[in-house]
Amino acid sequence: MDSEFIEKLQQIKLTEEEGEILQVWATRREQTLEECSLSLPGRFLTSRPYNQQATKALLRSAWKLGNDVRIIDVGDGLFQFSFTLESQLTWVLNNGPWSFDNHILVLRRWERGMTARPVTFSNIPIWIQSVGLTL
Repeated sequence: MDSEFIEKLQQIKLTEEEGEILQVWATRREQTLEECSLSLPGRFLTSRPYNQQATKALLRSAWKLGNDVRIIDVGDGLFQFSFTLESQLTWVLNNGPWSFDNHILVLRRWERGMTARPVTFSNIPIWIQSVGLTL
């Protein structure tokens, strides 16, 4: 590496504010874990742009949850859907698949230790319509 660059890196010092240690109290940590346990990370399988506000409004309407679901854009196309009740989360998982503008929404249950990156989706629910099937 360039020695001048390395020298400049070694001279970098944190300000007092940047070096401050943030302490997360056990009670808040448990509350945060509880909130996450009622959430579903999800993403739309698309590379095309789409209207996120319209998407959020449509999902709230389709799920009939209004403000009982918080939809947080985590970045890189990933969303966190946070629910008030376990029954709401279960209903959303069991009544899919969900899509918007022909883009499938993949969801998975939040697990302890999961981070925003990378979240992998290994299952995609699909509907199959049979026409004229006789048994």
